[in-house]
Amino acid sequence: MDEMKIASGFMQGTIARIIRKVVFKKLGIEPNLKFEDPISVKFDGEKAIVHLNVTASLSKEDLSKLLKDLV
Repeated sequence: MDEMKIASGFMQGTIARIIRKVVFKKLGIEPNLKFEDPISVKFDGEKAIVHLNVTASLSKEDLSKLLKDLV
């Protein structure tokens, strides 16, 4: 099993922007994201297992909308 860790602030910022754009496109909310630990990606054959430890900051209205869309 191969493993890759992404600890660079630049790469984590780029990944956070991509996630923010996808969430905005799908749900119409734009959270502020901060990675607490390096991003860990493990490759197991045809699978990629991604571990993220993220703090997301968003308004109460956005949180309520997010929870409603998930349920």
